[in-house]
Amino acid sequence: MIKPDKKNLTPGIIGFLPLFYVGWSDSVLSPSEIRLIHKKINDFPFLTKDEKAYLIHWSDPKNPPDAHQFRIWRSAIRDYTHDFSMTDKTTIVDMGLMMANKIQRHADGHDWGNRETKAALEDISYSLGLSQESLNAFTTLIGGPGQLPAFCRECSFDHREMSLVLDGSYREIKNKMRTLLADPMFAIRHFPVKEDHRQHVLEQVKTLANQGLSAYAFPEKYGGFEKAGHHIAIFEMLGFTDLSLTIKFGVQFGLFGNAIYMLGTEKHHRKYLEAMHKAELLGCFAMTETGHGSDVKNLETTATYDHADRRVLIQSPDEQSGKEYIGNALHASMAAVFAQFHVGDVNHGVHCFLVPLRDSSGLLLEGIRIEDCGYKMGLNGVDNGRIWFDKVRIPVENLLDKYASIGSDGKYNSSIKNDSKRFFTMLGALVVGRISVGLIGISASKTALTIALRYSLERRQFEKGRTGEETPIIDYPSHQKRLIPLLARVYAYHFGLQNLAEHYTAGTKETREIETLAAGLKAKATWLTTAVIQECREACGGKGYLHENRFADLKNDTDVFTTFEGDNTVLMQLVAKGLMTDFKQSFHDDGYRAVLQILLTRVKHELHENNPFSKRNTDTTHLLSTEFYRHAFQYRKNKSLIALGLRMRKYLKRGMDPYQAFLRVQIHMIDLADAFVDSIVLEAFVNAIDQTMDPKCKDALRRLLSIYALSTIEENKGWYLENDYMDGSKTKAIRRLISKKLLDAKQDLKAYIDAFEIPGQLINAPIAHL
Repeated sequence: MIKPDKKNLTPGIIGFLPLFYVGWSDSVLSPSEIRLIHKKINDFPFLTKDEKAYLIHWSDPKNPPDAHQFRIWRSAIRDYTHDFSMTDKTTIVDMGLMMANKIQRHADGHDWGNRETKAALEDISYSLGLSQESLNAFTTLIGGPGQLPAFCRECSFDHREMSLVLDGSYREIKNKMRTLLADPMFAIRHFPVKEDHRQHVLEQVKTLANQGLSAYAFPEKYGGFEKAGHHIAIFEMLGFTDLSLTIKFGVQFGLFGNAIYMLGTEKHHRKYLEAMHKAELLGCFAMTETGHGSDVKNLETTATYDHADRRVLIQSPDEQSGKEYIGNALHASMAAVFAQFHVGDVNHGVHCFLVPLRDSSGLLLEGIRIEDCGYKMGLNGVDNGRIWFDKVRIPVENLLDKYASIGSDGKYNSSIKNDSKRFFTMLGALVVGRISVGLIGISASKTALTIALRYSLERRQFEKGRTGEETPIIDYPSHQKRLIPLLARVYAYHFGLQNLAEHYTAGTKETREIETLAAGLKAKATWLTTAVIQECREACGGKGYLHENRFADLKNDTDVFTTFEGDNTVLMQLVAKGLMTDFKQSFHDDGYRAVLQILLTRVKHELHENNPFSKRNTDTTHLLSTEFYRHAFQYRKNKSLIALGLRMRKYLKRGMDPYQAFLRVQIHMIDLADAFVDSIVLEAFVNAIDQTMDPKCKDALRRLLSIYALSTIEENKGWYLENDYMDGSKTKAIRRLISKKLLDAKQDLKAYIDAFEIPGQLINAPIAHL
């Protein structure tokens, strides 16, 4: 192997440097690129064995060039090109050939200018998608002449600057994902047969693991990177591709992987983590049961400890206790199984166990029964199945024992004595799943909006008066009203979820608060996804109904988001319970009366302090002020909280059973949660604008903020009118102002959606490329 030293760069290596430099400039080479490069390198007769080894070494995705290596390459390129005369026809290949010939000219050797060599390098360049723009970017990177592509001058801001705002601190990993997902292997395809789709998705998952993208959330000593934020960002970007891949990736490296990492201890980490994130150990997450969906606490699967042989008996008591809708069930060799843990005569509640499913040949083990869930509305590339256990015995070491263990004496031990608190602590360790599902829902919404808005900018119908010209459909106020508020809401939830992910990874909020926020944001983000995709489909008319234009898959694949990782309605009730307990203890632990006392102590004077704020003020400056938005959103949340507490007090004073009182206020709890999430998202949006440095992007985001805030207020105007917060003149002024802000935002629609920077092949809708 030639050492990575500038003095050892031979003509054979120098000729490739421009290709390598540009190929790695996005910090990634895709699988197809790697295969082509390796084949070409090995076939080149003019390269020595050492040169081939050097070039193959530096195209290994597991060993990307570091900053030092890039400096060596850049320095060499500058040395050998400083006196070149380049024209507008000079290509990346020409650069490499001229450099190679320059150091070869005084020695006998290969003619780097011959036709065969140039054709071979051009073949690589073409397959890598390198163009004249690549040369311009390349010469800029190494400090020479060249210019970056111009952005759309019709828009008020540069979409690339907005993309920096959206990507935040994860720009590098997101760009890496964009480059990788642009590879043909990840192209959107239609598979009529689910088995073919599943096999393709499995290969994609293994490819992502081979690229190291599955290892970001896990410790370095087990081959990981310990960058949980990067893991979430990767998952967010996968929301732009085939969502079957996204979900299978999430099951394997999110649910199954995190169960081992977050609920297990050192012995489990050492034994399983590296094999898991390399996709050598495929696993599934067996929690939900047919008879107990959202009611995880009362699952029926049992795990009974036998001290005689220190084994645990896993049992499904009946058909209804079978694990339901388990992703990866048909490919997995192991399951993280949630079951009621019985030690002696005591049931210690739900715990998690690692249960082998298949042997090394892929055959089911004794006592395991798995059935295919069959075709679903969508996500047919995910191998969902049902699992039953019949007297399956596993070692007690397979108990994931971070929060509870069995001692050598056979006794149960736990640092958390309360069974309910222990249960919620275990579930809280897996909260990242809800954050991620919310993010991929927003990514799918971005795809739908990109397709629908691009179509609306180009599609024309009906003449403009007597001019004979037809009108772009986005010029119709009704079309603006349908799509632009949804775009503003998607931006808002992007910032809301991004802010939550940052708090989660940094540990800057208490666990209970993170759980409450994750439940609420996941619920409202995925409801938003369903609404966005449906509206976008309708806004594209019959074209939107064609399968080729993506809405069918987007709609069918995301529909389940509203019910997995927690049914949205149940999650919103959890949000309300979290608010009522002041984020201190679980609702069930304290009991209803104790919760009510906390609530009334906290807010007994608040109702009088929250007097309506200028309810007749229709001045534009006032209606566009952040102060007004904050007050309106907070007032609705606080008033809903107080009203809910008063209702509960009334029912409890009448002697009503606490559970029945809870049922009577269930709808009001959802209303409170809705108001709370709206206020959280507003604050995240405002903070994102405050942190935005580019003044044009800041102004563009303020327009979307106004549309989001005013549209939300208008959506709830009945509540505001009933509560005397504003009168009819103000709600009418808000409606008129929304129409004006929609018109203002129309000119920037292309830049707003281009800022998502979704790879073209993932949009993959003919109507988006008119």
